[in-house]
Amino acid sequence: MKRKIVNILFGLLFLIGFGILAYPTIANQWNTYRQSRLISGYDQAVSQMDEEDFDKAWEEARAYNATFEQNSIMSDVFGIDEADDIKGTEYWKVLNVGGDGIMGYITIPKINIKLAIYHGTDTDVLQTGVGHLNGTKLPVGGEGNHTVLSAHRGLPSAKLFTDIDQLKEKDRFYLHILDEDMAYEVDQILPMVDKDDYDALQEALKVEEGQDYVTLFTCTPYGVNSHRLLVRGHRVPYDGELETTPTQSMVQAIQNYYMLYLLLGLGVTCLVIFFMKRYVKKKDAIQTEEHKEGKS
Repeated sequence: MKRKIVNILFGLLFLIGFGILAYPTIANQWNTYRQSRLISGYDQAVSQMDEEDFDKAWEEARAYNATFEQNSIMSDVFGIDEADDIKGTEYWKVLNVGGDGIMGYITIPKINIKLAIYHGTDTDVLQTGVGHLNGTKLPVGGEGNHTVLSAHRGLPSAKLFTDIDQLKEKDRFYLHILDEDMAYEVDQILPMVDKDDYDALQEALKVEEGQDYVTLFTCTPYGVNSHRLLVRGHRVPYDGELETTPTQSMVQAIQNYYMLYLLLGLGVTCLVIFFMKRYVKKKDAIQTEEHKEGKS
């Protein structure tokens, strides 16, 4: 009886541990699936627009950008609940094709990222995707433009910008807005900017005459989040998305799914042990029975 209780407790502990280990992988895969569905819905909405619709949407977005000359960084990006504040505003209306707050999506081939870009940096938005920092230029491209896109790192439920510290100068990322595909090449990385140093942030994220910038903005280091990591890119001609090499793809696959491989290996090992124990137990029972019969 005691042995049975011990085995049950061991099984429960194993299941709990397995669930804790599996959660980040499963949650991230679910978020990836959800993001792909959202992006597919966005592409579907864009495909139903005609040339007149595009011209109007671009004109409204550029007119909105013209209402301010410089980006404004007045408070911390993360932990802001602004969803109710921005809905119904002019900001909410521009580049909002489907009415769901998605203005486009970003792809970063080097780190296998494809995420929807939302209006604003509300807490709920940053749990699942990328938020456009309200107060900075909309991602419409053109000289005198500097867009800031923000996402979390190190969340257990979604990868998001976790790996952007792997980006180097000359790497590229891409924005897909309406009927435009825009390429940006990394030219500046600021790995540790104090989150409360608004002067430094304002300087790093300022609009510069004649330049077309996009900055990827996230928190660092893991678990502390006292600083900000800024990865800036300048506009370059779009020649299609650069493919990763086979070696890079293999390394990225291992990085993305190492926990899944570990869990599968652990699961297979436990199944083998379980069936081996059953086999040994059954064999012992047969031998015991044969021994009893031999005695009789």
